[in-house]
Amino acid sequence: MAWQRRKPRSQEPSADPAQARVRALAMLAGRDYASAEMYQKLCAHFTPEAAAAAVAELVEAGLLDDARYAAARAGSLQRARKSRLAAAMALRGKGLTDSQIDAALEAAYAPDEEGTDPELEAARALVAGPYRAKLAAGRRDLVAAALARRGFPHRVIRQALDYDPDTST
Repeated sequence: MAWQRRKPRSQEPSADPAQARVRALAMLAGRDYASAEMYQKLCAHFTPEAAAAAVAELVEAGLLDDARYAAARAGSLQRARKSRLAAAMALRGKGLTDSQIDAALEAAYAPDEEGTDPELEAARALVAGPYRAKLAAGRRDLVAAALARRGFPHRVIRQALDYDPDTST
């Protein structure tokens, strides 16, 4: 903030891996990170070598685990009614590999015991919620386009638009 004095940031990044590790631990106290994302954030204040050493130590200690992070983030995105494609793009932006993303999405978007598709349920919830007024006004095309922009596949969009929550149990 303008009224607070900030310490002037040094112009050159620090080369001390111990300081990078301390900063990484402080960051992990706030939320979980993927290793590539942590490395990128540390490189803003430390040399690439110091950042890489800190990340390697945290991975070795089990504090940074990309598979665990991918699974937790994919579950969070699924609960936030994101399409599988949108979730994949968000996870790819965190620097995760394709195999980690695929494994996490398979687990998060797997059909439950009754065989219901979580992606279809998310699309149905959007149709019954924010897009209900457009659908009631007969603008099925606008709702379909909005769902497509959110990354839902055509099969899911058709099923979500054909779903009538008033006649279902």
